Amino acid sequence: MGKASRLKIERAQSAPRETHEPASPVDWPHGNVDVALTGDDQGECIVVTVHGERHYLHSTTARELSNMLLGRLDEWNIVARASGFPGV
Repeated sequence: MGKASRLKIERAQSAPRETHEPASPVDWPHGNVDVALTGDDQGECIVVTVHGERHYLHSTTARELSNMLLGRLDEWNIVARASGFPGV
């Protein structure tokens, strides 16, 4: 079994991790989130970093994540505006 296969198995066996917003923003927004293209040596083409945790994604996964986030933000805006707060 190759190194890549072992790493995939180890990742699958580990429990999902949680992160929360930091108490104070650090270098907003880049201290909380960042998105970049990966190099040619990666199997995925997008890297999303949230609170220091890197997530390597295929372009189709990244697009679907974007779609899902925008949909939830639209829902949040309805709730926020109904409560008298501005949307995002």
